[in-house]
Amino acid sequence: MKGKEIKVIEYNLTFGQAARTVYILGLFKYKPNGNIYLVYCDKNSNYNLAYYGYSHVKNDAILSMQCRNKEDEEIIKKYIYTITNKEKEDDYEYISLDKVEGIEIISSSNLELKKEVIDELIELTIPKKIEEETDNTKKKGKSKKGLLIIPLLLLIAAAGYYIYTNVINAEETLKQIICTKEYRHKELSANIEEEQTFNFDKKDNLHKVDITKIYYFNNESQYYDFINSGTYYKYMPEEEGGWDKNDEDYTFTTTEIIRIETGYNKPTDYEEVLSYYKNDNFTCEEKVMN
Repeated sequence: MKGKEIKVIEYNLTFGQAARTVYILGLFKYKPNGNIYLVYCDKNSNYNLAYYGYSHVKNDAILSMQCRNKEDEEIIKKYIYTITNKEKEDDYEYISLDKVEGIEIISSSNLELKKEVIDELIELTIPKKIEEETDNTKKKGKSKKGLLIIPLLLLIAAAGYYIYTNVINAEETLKQIICTKEYRHKELSANIEEEQTFNFDKKDNLHKVDITKIYYFNNESQYYDFINSGTYYKYMPEEEGGWDKNDEDYTFTTTEIIRIETGYNKPTDYEEVLSYYKNDNFTCEEKVMN
């Protein structure tokens, strides 16, 4: 097995711990020089970056450290070419990922690739889940299909009606509070523009929050250090959302969607939300949906 989907665990004394998911595209010893290399990419990303580094396995985790030599970059390019062109892999001794459950990133280097190259690397290295159905199962399924079709249709109709009346209609956004704030980041050399959009249903209950943060870096050097060192991982959304970067104006943008469920510890009532964020120096405006 060349690749695997695993969690990233980054440790940093300042920022603490953050978890992400990546595709391991290869962990191997390069026989000509004896070094162990790791190649990986983000599972959810709008950019076609392959990250790489020196590596070794520590207990049940892979450790990754930045490669600084041009020779190492050429080795990684050669590996990618070898895999995507299905050439002989005699120079690579693959290290088993069977017991590996995570990856600790200290630092990393990266290569920007074409989308089709990244897609092919994932296709050729990440195992697929295969669901096999026996002949007996197929036969039983066919014999029962006629008997089940009518109650199944009734069940689907009832479920659809319930979802529409109790879920979709209940969580339809009728009002919004849009709050914005600009501030200086405490750890990064960047200014932040933050916008939070609070979505309320017909009963004035909060059911969803959309959060956008734009990081404006002071200069090119600080921006590329933030991206190339992998520090940006610590600021990506934990659950639902995404991220984007702009190399022209040195900005990093995150978007996050928070579904209001049990355990949400901020105000959910319309007036309380408005008051809370105004007191936190946000500028807020109210919007009624047509």
